Amino acid sequence: MTGLEQLRRLEQWMTYVRWFGVLFALVSLSIQPFFPDTGTQVAAWAVVAVFALGSVTIWGLLARVETEAELLKLGRFGFALDAGVIMAFVWIFSFENPYNGWALLFLIPLEAALRYRLRGALLAACAVALFYLPQSIRFAELHDTVFDLDSYIFTMGLALLIAGVAGTMAEGWHEKSQAFEKQSARLTEMDRLKDRYLAVTSHEIRGPLTAIITGTDTLLRRGDRLSDTQRSQLLEMVAQQSHQMARLVDDLMISNELQAGEIALHPEWVELEPTLKQALEAADSKRNAHLLEVFVEPLRCELDPARVSQLVRNLVENAYKYTPDRTRVSVSAQAVRDGIKLEVADDGPGIPVEKRSQLFEAFSRIEETAAGKEGVGLGLFVVSQLVTSMKGRIDFASSSRGTTFAIHVPCSTQKLDAPRLGLVQGEGGASG
Repeated sequence: MTGLEQLRRLEQWMTYVRWFGVLFALVSLSIQPFFPDTGTQVAAWAVVAVFALGSVTIWGLLARVETEAELLKLGRFGFALDAGVIMAFVWIFSFENPYNGWALLFLIPLEAALRYRLRGALLAACAVALFYLPQSIRFAELHDTVFDLDSYIFTMGLALLIAGVAGTMAEGWHEKSQAFEKQSARLTEMDRLKDRYLAVTSHEIRGPLTAIITGTDTLLRRGDRLSDTQRSQLLEMVAQQSHQMARLVDDLMISNELQAGEIALHPEWVELEPTLKQALEAADSKRNAHLLEVFVEPLRCELDPARVSQLVRNLVENAYKYTPDRTRVSVSAQAVRDGIKLEVADDGPGIPVEKRSQLFEAFSRIEETAAGKEGVGLGLFVVSQLVTSMKGRIDFASSSRGTTFAIHVPCSTQKLDAPRLGLVQGEGGASG
């Protein structure tokens, strides 16, 4: 149940309580055997009339309000009406037994607890204490007695006790309600992700699988009529699509491990350059004519080479996917104070501002630039979760001139020889 629905239900029940209060007041005044004077009687009936008119007004407005802010305003008006009517009755009936006043005044912190929880209930109890002081003095004057401080302290202490108990119960109910709402939202999101997962993965698997089946069937049925070049092209296509499916399965498996909290890291001392070279080679199938720049500081690091290679591969593949051909993609790695900094930058069109908040969510893709691009939207999600599991952080900056992802991985490092800078041309170019 949403906050709007909860507020509306509370106001509906409060209207029922008000109508009961109006009916109770009418019956009580009708059978009241004694009034000290006509003015007191008229004042009592006037308060009942105001109470009834206010209840009708709230009843009518409740059907028209549509937003949570409007309901909150209506609730404040209703609480002010209830508290004012109760205090007015207690003041008017000061000529009677004071215990009736106590009972009515205790309703104010109870309603405040329902509406505003513990803080509201305690504030309402303090307001009751301030009101009951002059009311007790007036009661003493009407009955020609002295102000009873002990009774006042006892009554207000009881009011605070009721406010504390009711407010604490309201706080507990609110916390449980919030927890149920969050759980419901998580379940809804999981259901949405499940549907998204089934739709996207079935689509992404169908393409490579169809290509693999077509290629192998062609080789089996017409292999003797194909030239060596045609057979090589078909086998290369089948291998490429098989690797694509393998990467998809890897991303899905690691996403499942990350969601279940079962990811395990196996840090070891390795050279950083071969680790990144492995990542770049794995991402090379996504590369077209991009100009790849690589700068790796010679380091030995204590980290999980497979996981680091995976997150770098995902970032580089993402850069290849969303940047035009013949533009620059740079990869750099260097030592920082508490570990290493991995940076992947491109000269692409940048990430739309409205998409940045969803960038690291599972199955999220930049639809405007992802049209016709393969992938399920798990690459950056896997990167963010892997970085979190390594207790690192990921920063990114994006504009119309390009995007840069910077990953800080805490680890122990040892320097080796001088750094190397490499320029690697895209398809059809020479290495430099």
